[in-house]
Amino acid sequence: MKEYKKYILVVSLCLACSLSCANKIMNLFIAVNYTTPEMITDYETLCDCRLFQSFFNDPNEMLAKVVAGATGYDVIEATSYAVSELAKMGKLQKLDKSKIVGLNNIDPKFLNPPYDPGNQYSVPYAYTPVFLAYNEDRLHQLGIIPDTWAVIFEPQYLKKLKGHITVFSSSRNVFAAALLYLGRDPNSTNIDDLNAAHKLINKASAYWTKFDTDSYYRGLLRGDIWVAMSYSTDIYKTILDAKSIHSPIKIGVMLQKEGNMYEMDNLVIPLSAPNVKYAYDFINTILKPNNAYDLALRTGSSIPNKIAYLRLSPELKNLKWIYPTDISKNHTFTSYDPKTRILVNEMWTEIQMQCKAE
Repeated sequence: MKEYKKYILVVSLCLACSLSCANKIMNLFIAVNYTTPEMITDYETLCDCRLFQSFFNDPNEMLAKVVAGATGYDVIEATSYAVSELAKMGKLQKLDKSKIVGLNNIDPKFLNPPYDPGNQYSVPYAYTPVFLAYNEDRLHQLGIIPDTWAVIFEPQYLKKLKGHITVFSSSRNVFAAALLYLGRDPNSTNIDDLNAAHKLINKASAYWTKFDTDSYYRGLLRGDIWVAMSYSTDIYKTILDAKSIHSPIKIGVMLQKEGNMYEMDNLVIPLSAPNVKYAYDFINTILKPNNAYDLALRTGSSIPNKIAYLRLSPELKNLKWIYPTDISKNHTFTSYDPKTRILVNEMWTEIQMQCKAE
């Protein structure tokens, strides 16, 4: 009987230890490849816990999961319009600024944004411009300069590039590009603007290889994709990879003269966060200049941390596709009203079906 009681005691202690360890986990929901080993080590040392990451590829994917009731996350990375939509739905906690250290490290131009006045719910993390990346040799041979969104929308370019173009599997980014090309507000909810963009996209989609946000950069690196709607973080790493393997493929990058979008990403704490203390510890970790600096170097993320930015090399700071100089031609996304969201989703479904049919 004594041995049995001893066994029960050991099992109970192990179970208690397991539960204690399980409770010392911070769950982060974030885009793929958007943290660094240094940041994770610094955080886990600070909180005496483990960081577990769940990943998404597109802000709408994250929104859909959270709106559908996904819980268990302590911190979520949310782009501009996602912050606004989650806050309106009552999915976020208001931030306690007394628990945040280092917010003054953020460049003031990234604070108090229209999508979250006063940063009630969000702390800026990093931003990612969207543009066209391309195969330099192929486009030189074709006599195409991709400094305009016309390259993915107009027949004189599309006929030469058919079967070698990818655009994001993201209605917001593709509609924004079309609206910019048409000289309209990229966040327009005007029905005439959206119909014009829909018509333009529908005609062009027959020439596109596929909608791809996840792996388009691999096609660029292989050489079978010649023009791709791209994120700066993906292209930064792809160019480094090309150099490391001595690839003959030269990947070029251009911003478009009509303007570009950039995804301003933030950290938010969901209302259902299990470990709020860990959440604030993580926010304080990313606000440290050394962690923002490492993020910029390792991932090519555009950082809003003004102290870390000053430490970057001139070569990196002068890459306009990572740090655009003409702010007037760079736009963040704003949230759609429910009616517009439903309309654009219906248009997007039709476009994707049309592309497959072709």
